[in-house]
Amino acid sequence: MTSDPCICVGDDIVTAREAIRKAEHIAELVDESHFGVSILRCVQCRRHFLSLFCERIDWVDGDDPQTWVAVPVSEDEVQRLQTADIAADENVILEIVSNERRILYHDMPKGVAARLEWKIRPLFIPGHD
Repeated sequence: MTSDPCICVGDDIVTAREAIRKAEHIAELVDESHFGVSILRCVQCRRHFLSLFCERIDWVDGDDPQTWVAVPVSEDEVQRLQTADIAADENVILEIVSNERRILYHDMPKGVAARLEWKIRPLFIPGHD
């Protein structure tokens, strides 16, 4: 058995992003056109992730800024997220997933190159419409 981490949390950020995007969808907690929240599970290691998709409308040029964030979460956090009313108050996410951790951050701002990186910080909810 190897001690190497799964590719979903590995240092190759492109491979990690693809592994998380191909993960099994466990629950869709919010499904709005510009804000999505879901629970995913890696098909290889079974690790859970909280996935946030946030988009702002660019009414002028149609170049809508988008941000996708994926953060590993524990079984307890998964249970708490699934029973929370996130649609009524999205800040409950920050109460449940409150400590600093490694976050996969994919920012696609208007008019500039996208940025994909691991960040170590508390979870945040990017701006969205």
